[in-house]
Amino acid sequence: MSRTWRVIPGGLAWGDRRFVWGSRTYVMGILNVTPDSFSDGGRYLDPAAAEEHALAMAEAGADIIDVGAESTRPGATPVPAEEELRRLLPVLRRLAPKLDVPISVDTYKAQVARVALEEGAALINDVGGLRRDPAMAAVAAAHRVPVVAMHARPHGDTAYADFWGEILGFLRAAIERAEAAGLPREMVIVDPGFGFGKTPEQNLDLIRQLPRLRTLGAPVLLGTSRKSTIGRVLDLPVDQRLEGTAATVVLAVARGVDVVRVHDVAPMVRLVRMADAVVRHPRWREGDEPAPVRDAARPDPAAAGAGADPDVPRPTGRLDPTPAPPARSVIQLRALRFEARHGVLPEEHRNPQPFLVDVDLGLDTAAAAAADDLALTVDYAEVHRRVARVVEGPHRRLIETLAHQLAAELLHAFPVDWVRVRVAKPAAPLPGPAEGAAVEVWRSRAGRVGTG
Repeated sequence: MSRTWRVIPGGLAWGDRRFVWGSRTYVMGILNVTPDSFSDGGRYLDPAAAEEHALAMAEAGADIIDVGAESTRPGATPVPAEEELRRLLPVLRRLAPKLDVPISVDTYKAQVARVALEEGAALINDVGGLRRDPAMAAVAAAHRVPVVAMHARPHGDTAYADFWGEILGFLRAAIERAEAAGLPREMVIVDPGFGFGKTPEQNLDLIRQLPRLRTLGAPVLLGTSRKSTIGRVLDLPVDQRLEGTAATVVLAVARGVDVVRVHDVAPMVRLVRMADAVVRHPRWREGDEPAPVRDAARPDPAAAGAGADPDVPRPTGRLDPTPAPPARSVIQLRALRFEARHGVLPEEHRNPQPFLVDVDLGLDTAAAAAADDLALTVDYAEVHRRVARVVEGPHRRLIETLAHQLAAELLHAFPVDWVRVRVAKPAAPLPGPAEGAAVEVWRSRAGRVGTG
């Protein structure tokens, strides 16, 4: 099995493992091989103990194992790269041949990340946000691996002129830095940095307003596990913060987080699966979808559920693609025009032709209207850029493929409940007079797919 990363519609694949953002919440298990981490420092310094714990987390359902060899707790003593690698490499060499989930290396040093990737790590979790070590983005790009870019300030520096403005600006710059280094945008995951240079009140606000991060168009990771804000709220020591962690994880899932980083994998996997069942898993949302608006001239088709694969839903019947959410809003972009080479015939590969794209995005715009705040709604220019990147990208034989990839991309990138995409090909090679051909796709956050 090839264990390289590739971009797929709506997410990433590593070997035969797929990470389709928005389909479910993924769990990153924490493995600290440090003597001084705030929660479990010293427990897994022995490589055999670290291996046993990592395998147990994978068995319990962790989707990623995150290995860190330098504590980032307040007051921790920085360690040189050589010491970090001395702790890290024996563990990586034991785990890489045995784990069938990707290993993340938790480091802000490009030198450590480079060596770790050569020894079996598969992604980088950078608490420096691609800024602390300017070479980090180039390392990720050279190895073509995903990178988590986290917002952080020095511990104790919590005086923000514009709290959300700084976080969004910092993370947007990290995405741009990665792209400038040659890493595909789709391989950047953002982390708002719960517990890093923030007061307890600011940390709680991160969870309340997590959907603001969707304006960045990147998957979101959140790490709240056992952190001091939970201890402050509940007045509990670090070893008694399981329930507080659970509350923050559930709220994050309800607000659309893509990855949660946790110490207690087994209970958190169960918790996440239950929360996903409520908020977005198609298997459990069949009876909760808003009824589509039917065209009276068309027969009412049988209900179509998700495909057999819960990560990549496939249409199993025909649905009218227009949902009817009476209490919500629809943002519409019409006749986005592009020149591209898509089609079955050889001349369509050679000669560009026009494609017209219509986009409908279903979401609640009341909060954005009340605050007059772009961060709470959808940036139309960013929608256009994302549509352009897909349409003007690699050749596809079918406009059906193009429409489904556009729907998956937009549903992942923006805080919307559903998307409808219509791709029209005015110059389609038809045997008689016609205005062209078109395909419509409706895709909801719960995984339902319709074509028209």
